[in-house]
Formats: sequence, structure tokens, C-alpha cells
Amino acid sequence: MATLTQPTAARTTAVRPGPWVGGYAGGLVAAVLPYALGVLLPYYVNDLHRLPLSEVASGRYDPKTMWPAHTACGGLVDVVGLLSLAWTPLVLAGLTVLGPVLAWRFRLRAPSAAVAVLLLWAACVAAVGWALGPTAAALATWRMD
Repeated sequence: MATLTQPTAARTTAVRPGPWVGGYAGGLVAAVLPYALGVLLPYYVNDLHRLPLSEVASGRYDPKTMWPAHTACGGLVDVVGLLSLAWTPLVLAGLTVLGPVLAWRFRLRAPSAAVAVLLLWAACVAAVGWALGPTAAALATWRMD
């Protein structure tokens, strides 16, 4: 005996772009914030930005004798700064690769999410460009001293 069955509709899982865009923005903050707190903040607080980059990278200014070394949070800032020298480029590289993929995925269903991802991706590309520049190289040399 034959029974009539209705064809089942193909299940499609709609991709909700909100968590992806939020995660992408959170990843950008997680990449840049440790570097800003552990490397850039001591660089500017100690007035090293007034010196030529070659002098900053020369080793004359030891970060262990400057702010925040002798404060309550000095050890934590030093560790965060050193770890961020490896963490920040890795996360930024991953986000730089992921940005166009997400924008392509959201282009039809959520064009505003695709635009948001592209804007965040442009910030990632700018951060990578800065990280490959001479200032970042001098700061890495200074911080690793």
C-alpha cells in the first residue's frame, strides 16, 4: 500500500551575523588592547616618543628601570607587554584573513553586517601595516631589552 508523503523542505540554517560581527570586533580589541597597555602606554608615559626611534631601540633606555617597573602593577604590565609582542601579530593576521570571508558570507543576507566587517577589516589592515613599520620594530626592540 502506497502512502502519500509530503516532500520535506531542505533545512537551511540562517547565519546570524550579529555574534560573528561582535566576535570579530572583540577579537580586534583583544589583539590591540594588550599591546596598547603593555607597550604603547609605557612608551608614551616615559616620554620616549620624543626621542628618535634609533635611540629608543639602542638599549639605552631599559624598560626595567622605567615606569611602571616600580609600581604595584609593574610586573603585570611587563608580562602583558612581552606577551603582546607575539599575541598581537598572530591575532591580527587571523582577523585579516577572516574579514573578507565573513564579508563575502554576509553580502546577500545582511549587507550592513558585511559593511561593518569590512570597516573592522580595514582597521585590522591598518594595524598590521603599523605593526610592520619602523615604530613597531623599534618598540619591540625596546620592550625585549
